[in-house]
Amino acid sequence: MVNDSSSPSPEKGKKPLKKKKSGKKGAGDESPKGFKGQVVAFYLSWSPEFKEFVRYLCFVALFCAVIFMPRNADPFFMTKGIEDIFTSNEFDYNIDFDRMNSRAQVMKWFEDVLIPNLLPTTDYNGDSLTTMEKGFVGVYNKRLGTARVRTVKVKEGTCNVPLELQDKIQECYPSLSDSTLDTSAFSSNVTTISGSTVTSNVLDVPYMASADASWYSPLTKLTYPGSGQVIELDNDLANVTAMWENVKATDWIDSSTRAVFVNVNLYNANVDLVSATKFSIEFSSAGAIFTSSQIRCLPLIRPVRVLLGDGATGLASLTFTLELIFFGMVLMYILNEARVIRNKGVVYLKNFWNQLEFINLLLFLIVMILRALSLGYIGAVYDSFADDTTYLDLDWVMYFAKVVENFNAFNAVLTFLKLFKFVRENRRMSQLVDTVQLAASDMTSILVIILVIASGYGIAFHIAFGHAVREYRDFAESLFTLFLATLGDFDLDELRSYNQVLGAFLFVTFIVVMFFVVISMFLAIVDSAYESVRETLLESASEAESIDPLTRDVLRVVTAPSVVGDKIYRLFVGNPEAAGPSEEEVARRKALEAKKAAEEAALAAQTPEAQERAAALKREHDFKGLYDEAMGKIEKLQEVQDKLQRTLNLISDNITVAEKEEEEG
Repeated sequence: MVNDSSSPSPEKGKKPLKKKKSGKKGAGDESPKGFKGQVVAFYLSWSPEFKEFVRYLCFVALFCAVIFMPRNADPFFMTKGIEDIFTSNEFDYNIDFDRMNSRAQVMKWFEDVLIPNLLPTTDYNGDSLTTMEKGFVGVYNKRLGTARVRTVKVKEGTCNVPLELQDKIQECYPSLSDSTLDTSAFSSNVTTISGSTVTSNVLDVPYMASADASWYSPLTKLTYPGSGQVIELDNDLANVTAMWENVKATDWIDSSTRAVFVNVNLYNANVDLVSATKFSIEFSSAGAIFTSSQIRCLPLIRPVRVLLGDGATGLASLTFTLELIFFGMVLMYILNEARVIRNKGVVYLKNFWNQLEFINLLLFLIVMILRALSLGYIGAVYDSFADDTTYLDLDWVMYFAKVVENFNAFNAVLTFLKLFKFVRENRRMSQLVDTVQLAASDMTSILVIILVIASGYGIAFHIAFGHAVREYRDFAESLFTLFLATLGDFDLDELRSYNQVLGAFLFVTFIVVMFFVVISMFLAIVDSAYESVRETLLESASEAESIDPLTRDVLRVVTAPSVVGDKIYRLFVGNPEAAGPSEEEVARRKALEAKKAAEEAALAAQTPEAQERAAALKREHDFKGLYDEAMGKIEKLQEVQDKLQRTLNLISDNITVAEKEEEEG
C-alpha cells in the first residue's frame, strides 16, 4: 500500500520537474555570517556534555563562593571570648561552669559570674562605666534586649514511693515527661528574721507556654519543652541583685527543677556578628548535674542590612547578590528536573545519579525556604534590636540558620559527588564509581555482618559498663565508642578498672573479630573489585578506543593557552616557516648544486662503457633500497599478524572458559 504522503514517481522517458528556488532564503538555509555567525559556530563546536559540565562547574563555583566568602575565623573567636567570660571563669577553687555539681555552686555561678559580667558597672581599673558602656559584655559585645532565665519543673508527688518508706520520704519528684511537667506559675512570700531585722522576700514568676524553642540535650538524651517559669533580667544591676536575693530566699530553684536555661543575645559591631547564647543546667532525677553551653555566632543581619542599605560592606553586598544568582540556578535546575520527570515518569528516578540530583535539589529548595523565612523574621524584628527593655527572641531564627548550615554541609558532599556523573564516560576518572558498583553486593553482606557483631558487643558493653563509664551509658553511645575503638581510640585501662576480666575479654574479642577478620574481609572485597576495574582499564587502553566528547573538549580547553600563545607569537614575530632561508642555508644549497653539477660534468666526460657501469651501479643501489624498504614493511606486517593471533587466542581461551563454566553450572 502506497503512503499518501509520498510523491508520485515521474513517467518513463520524462525528466522530473525541478523545483524552482524561492527568491527568499529560509531561516535555516544559511548560517548567519559575520561576528554573530562566528559566535554561533564556536558555540556549536562544543559537545552538549561539555556545555552541561561547564554549567555545573559554574553552579559549584557559585555554591563555594556563597559558602566561603562570608566565612572566616571571627565566629570562632567571638565564641571563644564568650566562653572565657561565662564558662571558663572559675568562681571557686577549680570550679567553673562546666564543673558545677551542686545547687549551691549553681547559685554562686549566677551571683559571681553571670550577673556581674552581664551587667558590668566598673572597668578593670575601678573606674565607673558610662551608661552606654554598661550595655556591653566583655568590652566588644553589645547586649541585645534583656537576658532570660527559665526553669523547667516537674510536679511534686507524681512518683510512687514504697509503702515501707512513705513515712521517711515526704517529697518525690520524678523524671521529666509530658504528664509530670509543672505548668503552674511560681509565687512565694518568705519572711526572714535576722536579729531585729525582718525581711519579706516576695517572688512571683509567671509561666509561659512558648517562651523558647524546645531543646534536645546531647548529654542526657532528653527533650526539654520551650515552656517554663520565666524571669527576665533587666539592665539595672541593683534590681537584678535584689531580685536574685528573693530567688535564693524563696528557693525558686529547688528539688522539682529539672533544668535551668539562660538566654543572652549579643552583637559585635567589629565583626558584624550576632550571638544567641544559651547556658543549660540540667538537674537529673538521679541526682547528677549536667552543664552545657550553646553559643551560635552568625552574620544574621548582614542580608537585611544589604536590602535596607544600612551601611553593609561591599563584600556583604556581593555575597548576597551571588546567593540570589545561585538560588536562581537552583530554580532553573529544579524546573528542568520537573520537566524531565514529567516526560519520562518514575523510570527517570531509578538511576542512581538522578536520585542523587533529586535529593540535592530538594535540600537546596528547603534551604531557600528557610533562608526566606529567616530574612523575613529578622526584617520584622530589626527595629527591636535597639530596645534594651524587652527580651529579643532570636532562638527560632538561630535554629533555622543552624539547620541551613547543616543542610549546606550535607549538600556540599552531594554537590561534589555529582562531578563523577560527568566523568563517568572516561574510564580513568570513573574508577571510584566502577569499584563501588562492582563491590556493592559483597559490601552489603559484610555491612550486615558488621551490624550484627557491633550490635551484640554494643549491648554487652552497655550492660557491663553503662552504669560507670560515660562512653557506654546507653546503646547508641556504646556503638559509637566501639566504632572509635576500631580506629584506635580506646581506653582499655578504664574498662579493666571496673571489671578486669570481663573488660579485657570483651575488648580483645571485639578487636580480633571486628578489626582483624571482618574489616580485613571488607578491604579485601574492595581491593579485589579495584583490581578488576584496573585490569579492564588496561585492556581497554591497548585497544583503539575513541575519546569521549567531554574529554576531547576538556583537552581542547587545556591546550588552548599554548595554541593562543603560538598565534600571538606568529602575529608579532611572524611565521618562521614562511620566512626566507638564512644566509647559511643559501650557501649550503649553492654548494650542493655546485657538487651536483660537477658530478654531472664528470659523468658526461666519461666513455660510454664507464657511463654504462655507473648506471648499473645506480640501478643496483636503488634496487637495494627498495628491497630494504619492502623487508621493513614485511616485518611490520608480521608484528601485526602476531598481535592479531594473540588476540584470537585470548578470545578462544575466554570462550573455552565460559563453556566449561556453563557445563559445570
